Amino acid sequence: MRVKNIISEVIVFILILVWAFTFASKIFDFDTFNRQIKGAYILSSGGSILPYALQAIHLGLILMLLNKKYKKIGLLTSFSILVLYTGYLVYILKFAPSIPCSCIAVFRGMNWNDQLYFNFGVLAINIIGLVAFFSQRRTPHSGIQTT
Repeated sequence: MRVKNIISEVIVFILILVWAFTFASKIFDFDTFNRQIKGAYILSSGGSILPYALQAIHLGLILMLLNKKYKKIGLLTSFSILVLYTGYLVYILKFAPSIPCSCIAVFRGMNWNDQLYFNFGVLAINIIGLVAFFSQRRTPHSGIQTT
């Protein structure tokens, strides 16, 4: 197995762990997650369906990353979600009139700044994974080699 394949697979595994932990932590404490969404700037306008939609997106993302056929779209979707959520965090910290009292964080006890740094780290990992995935040499499906 080539180094880029290994890097890509390790990063996909890390992303699966991050998204699975996020999904599970929100499911097991759904009432708190729902309350945080309803009290968040911009997100509160999503109504009562948004917490369920976000969880469905998380689950779909995990399934895409687990499936070899959908791994590419999973990496791109993960990147897109991380960019959107990181942008939201930057907006809250730099431009919002006030910071909400609770952070919709991955880990309990994280504040808004901690979550922003965590997102930047996972975003960097996701970018490395995308680069590794797209730079892998693709082999032809048939056993016939051409020169």
